[in-house]
Amino acid sequence: MKSRDLLLLSLVALRAVSVEAQGVRTLDRGSFTITVNGQRAGREDFTISSTPVPNGVEYLSRATVSMGDQRLNPSLMSDSLGRPTRYQIEVKGTSGTSERWMGGITRGRMSARIDNARGTQEREYVVSEGAVLVDDDVFHQYHFLVARADKPSITIVIPRRNTQMVLKPSVAGTENVLIGQTEISARHLVFTEPSGSTRDVWADATGRVLKVTIPSRGLVALRDDPPAR
Repeated sequence: MKSRDLLLLSLVALRAVSVEAQGVRTLDRGSFTITVNGQRAGREDFTISSTPVPNGVEYLSRATVSMGDQRLNPSLMSDSLGRPTRYQIEVKGTSGTSERWMGGITRGRMSARIDNARGTQEREYVVSEGAVLVDDDVFHQYHFLVARADKPSITIVIPRRNTQMVLKPSVAGTENVLIGQTEISARHLVFTEPSGSTRDVWADATGRVLKVTIPSRGLVALRDDPPAR
């Protein structure tokens, strides 16, 4: 079967998943306010759910992200270890421009199809074993980084850049994060890029992401409300 046909089948399967499906469990749901250099720049509404499958569970995470003049709609499927299997993201600009990126990961290779005003492109590249997916400007996906913070290193796939990067995790300590009017005790995790730049993540005791900062961009994504108990 051609890679294009495989991608189309993956897309159909992704759309077929329903949050009303029997056995679906919501792991986290909420929203982030995104600021850049102290100025409001966007918002993300997201849901992460799990569904029982014969060999464990499958995760589905979805979001709507408004960032600057763009609107992003990512949908990520991953296996019981948080490893991505299928991903789709639609990006629409206020000027009417749009792009759709969709791909699947099998046997250590990512095959992707990109549709935009320039036409259709197909790309394929090797993905390291155990890699997780973290797209630019999508912050609930740091959930899967938090789940692996005990590893000596974590490879992330950055799909729209068609690349991957190795991050070194460390624990900076336990701190309180103010969400609305509520202070929540959180583990402060630091993920260091090869360049030395960091991505800081605060997560509660169950691994739910409360706050993400990317100092090199002056960016902060902070939850609007405490996670549901």
